[in-house]
Amino acid sequence: MIAFVVGTRPELIKIAPVVEALKRRGAAHAIVHTGQHYSYELDAIFFEELGLPKPVANLEVGSSSAPQQLGTIIMRSAEALSKLQPRWVLVQGDTNSVLGGALAAYKLGFPVAHLEAGLRSDDWDMPEEANRVLAGRIAAMHLCPTEGQVTRLRQEGIVRGVHVVGNTVVDAALMNAERARQRSKVVERLGLAGKPYALVTLHRPSNVDSEERLTGVMRALGAVAKHHGVSLVFPTHPRTRATIGRMADGKGFSEPPFIMTDPVGYLDFLRLLADARLTLTDSGGVQEEACTLHVPCVTLRANTERPETVDVGANVLCDSIRPGVLEAAVETMLGRPRTWANPFGDGHAGERVADLLLDPDARRAPSGAP
Repeated sequence: MIAFVVGTRPELIKIAPVVEALKRRGAAHAIVHTGQHYSYELDAIFFEELGLPKPVANLEVGSSSAPQQLGTIIMRSAEALSKLQPRWVLVQGDTNSVLGGALAAYKLGFPVAHLEAGLRSDDWDMPEEANRVLAGRIAAMHLCPTEGQVTRLRQEGIVRGVHVVGNTVVDAALMNAERARQRSKVVERLGLAGKPYALVTLHRPSNVDSEERLTGVMRALGAVAKHHGVSLVFPTHPRTRATIGRMADGKGFSEPPFIMTDPVGYLDFLRLLADARLTLTDSGGVQEEACTLHVPCVTLRANTERPETVDVGANVLCDSIRPGVLEAAVETMLGRPRTWANPFGDGHAGERVADLLLDPDARRAPSGAP
């Protein structure tokens, strides 16, 4: 039995290729859904589109302070895992669900596999940095997207149980891109067929929790839209929408060039991304997806734990909202050919992960243990 503890939509996307590979091998598996961002009911479209089995447990932790949320995830996932008695507990990424699920598994004596291991931003103002570092210290299997993460883990003294598998986001995007083009009508529904637009996603606390900062970001985005003659499609995270609702200029940001939408399903998102002239985001996963689909990306942050996207020319970082700076970053990306190599693998990461999880000789003690 392989158990997955997940709580956000990006995690669902990235475990889907592993689940599919386990399914093909006839291996027992189960999903524990923490409900960190959305309830299972709101995430059901992702389960359906990705072919995931229904969760065996819905923890419904909801939103609360980080310590409360983490404590609830640990307690409720421990209860679910105790019933499952898994051979491995796999967590993906860097959310509170990752750290909570990993700690629960560790305390119960179940080995932890960390998918997307070794990523580092070195920005300790990001709560995700602590989550991924701490989860990595108790993991027995470290599933890295590239050699860069192997090097970083080695620098931190983690050398056992480390594997380069590629990034499952590539598997998911390549498996679903054509389905998205055939089935999704979101571009037509928004009246954007044949029209230029940029795709915007924002959810990081550093960008959206401060009304002053978010107002500046939105004004800078508006200037980009005017300069380049594009609409801005903005599937809006609940956290972002709440801040916009409090802002003095909030109403103006729901009018052209902004096209605000509710969060969309995976196929709709892939279609929006694939047809966009570029994407402006603070999401790590979107940086990877844009790189995979050869869509220029401008990351609205000062750093990234996906430096490979910058190295291959698929992405630039721009934390400044001073007049003209973001326009220049966008100009840079739009002027580049979309011919970069994908640094995240060949689309078979899920197969490699499944084989490692089912290897009877795999070491199951935390990598830091003697």
